[in-house]
Amino acid sequence: MGSSFNISADRERVGPWAFTGEQVRESVLRQWPDATVSGEFENFLEIVADVGAARPAELSYNLRHGVFSFEDRGSPVGPLTVVHRVLQDLAPTVPVVWWIDYDVDLRPLDLTRGLDAFIAGFPA
Repeated sequence: MGSSFNISADRERVGPWAFTGEQVRESVLRQWPDATVSGEFENFLEIVADVGAARPAELSYNLRHGVFSFEDRGSPVGPLTVVHRVLQDLAPTVPVVWWIDYDVDLRPLDLTRGLDAFIAGFPA
């Protein structure tokens, strides 16, 4: 079984994100009308969006904990593109951190310098 990556608000600095799962769904569909965002199932939204990467972005959003996550399968560009655009839409000034599931060492991600810098800050 592979590992997964997680992205959330920097709770130590600002607490959780203030947006809802419905706002995540609306943001994804506004930016990628052909995307699929599942209904709430056991506190998760499942998101699949064609963002022009090598393959569609597949990720989930944990409604209870306010965490985006995606599997470590190939390039992270697709899922990171979705996360970046949703956060730019819903919480552009909230500090963001990421971690891998087996290591809770939180690492910052910078939303303020654009998508390319956001992706470059994720050395997975």
